[in-house]
Amino acid sequence: MPKKAKSETLDPMEKLARVVAIAATTGMEKQEAARRLLGAGFDSPTIGGLLDVGPNFANVAKSRK
Repeated sequence: MPKKAKSETLDPMEKLARVVAIAATTGMEKQEAARRLLGAGFDSPTIGGLLDVGPNFANVAKSRK
């Protein structure tokens, strides 16, 4: 997913995808959640926002597997 500026609004499908991603990863360790979200096509900055971690967290989690 392309990175959006803070002031831009998300389209409804992207909002829905984010809600589903949060629900699907609830209760997972953040590293596992990041790897799964990368596999689902989310980019690293988006994953960082969803998991409340830094924007590069997903790339680091992927390399540690």
